[in-house]
Amino acid sequence: MKSPIGLTLSFVIFFTIAFPAIAENNTSALSLHDAIKTALEKSPSFGAAIDRTNAMKAATSQAGALPNPELSIEAENIGGDDPYEGLGVSQLIEMPGKRSSRQNIAIGEERKSIYERDAARLDLIRDIVVAYAQAVAAQEELGVLKEEQSLAQDVYNSVAAKVDAGKEPPIQKNKAAIALSSSEIAFERAQRGAETTIKVLTNLMGGKIEGFKVEMNTLPAMVPPLGLATYAEMIDNSPDSLAYDAMIEAAQSNLSFEKAKTIPDPTINVGVRDFREDNKKAFVAGVSFPFPVFDMNRAGVRRAGHEYNATMLDKVNTRLLLETELNKSYEAFVNAYREHEILNETVLPGAQQAFDFAREGYKAGKFGYLEVLDAQRTLFDARKQSIQTMLDYYREMAVIDRLTAVHTLTVKEEKNK
Repeated sequence: MKSPIGLTLSFVIFFTIAFPAIAENNTSALSLHDAIKTALEKSPSFGAAIDRTNAMKAATSQAGALPNPELSIEAENIGGDDPYEGLGVSQLIEMPGKRSSRQNIAIGEERKSIYERDAARLDLIRDIVVAYAQAVAAQEELGVLKEEQSLAQDVYNSVAAKVDAGKEPPIQKNKAAIALSSSEIAFERAQRGAETTIKVLTNLMGGKIEGFKVEMNTLPAMVPPLGLATYAEMIDNSPDSLAYDAMIEAAQSNLSFEKAKTIPDPTINVGVRDFREDNKKAFVAGVSFPFPVFDMNRAGVRRAGHEYNATMLDKVNTRLLLETELNKSYEAFVNAYREHEILNETVLPGAQQAFDFAREGYKAGKFGYLEVLDAQRTLFDARKQSIQTMLDYYREMAVIDRLTAVHTLTVKEEKNK
């Protein structure tokens, strides 16, 4: 299947980021594709969805089974002089429409379970993409905070030298020491957060993988989003929408089944009776019909009709909910892309240049410490914003891929086969 989001199949090369808590020589790279593949193989939630689908396939097979015949043995005048014995077989004959409707109900339920399995698969892929992006973002932030800590140390050394030389008041050294301590605290907090993201990712993959590192270059390249109308057209092909089509078919078949039940099923009886007094045998046959006086299944028909109408309305409501979720995610998706683009093309280069200029000027005695501190704060705030917009982009991309039943990495894998 060709992805309608073909642009997202190109990749950009960044750098590999390893978790500081894991020794480099004990880790191996885990790509986003491998994370998804592992999750689909080991996730208990997805495994349960597969088993439920297999159970419904068995139920479909069972729905076509015919009623079993019944064997009856009769004995009369037991203990008397001339007992009478008989052997017979009876078979319920289903009236036309019942067996086929029952089969169609089961087929609809089976199709629904297949779409629910597909939805569970897409849910898992979405969660893996988000968790993987969060792990990458956490490590990116660690890199920024590590550099911030290094620069804070550098600034502290410069301020301390000026204070010792009598060129700055002692209060400036205290401010630099506070900034350095704050950067150390932030780095330690980010380390713990990064460890949490890897645990979340591990649990989604079944909780049996240890000692790995994530790679940013396995995330799809950040490209401009397509138009909202393009995504909206794809919602109808999502398993959420298709599941309701199967449910509507099952509900319609159930209505036909309830109507067919108003006609009673006859039972045919055939057998042999043995008359002991003259050692004769007689072939007997008969047919019985339920007499629908008290139960004509009118309420059952009404119930099935209301359930069919409710399923039709549920489909409309689900479509509206999917559109609402798509609209929200699309707006956030576009905003994240635009903000990330502006930050990386304009804000970050300008902030870096301003910080370098302020730091060199401070060393040359042209600027005060506050100018350096302000430039440093601006630079690192911009870097953190860039990481956040990157994470927002991949989070909303994963949501939209889920809503439209498209995932860029699985499509890439199919194209490469």
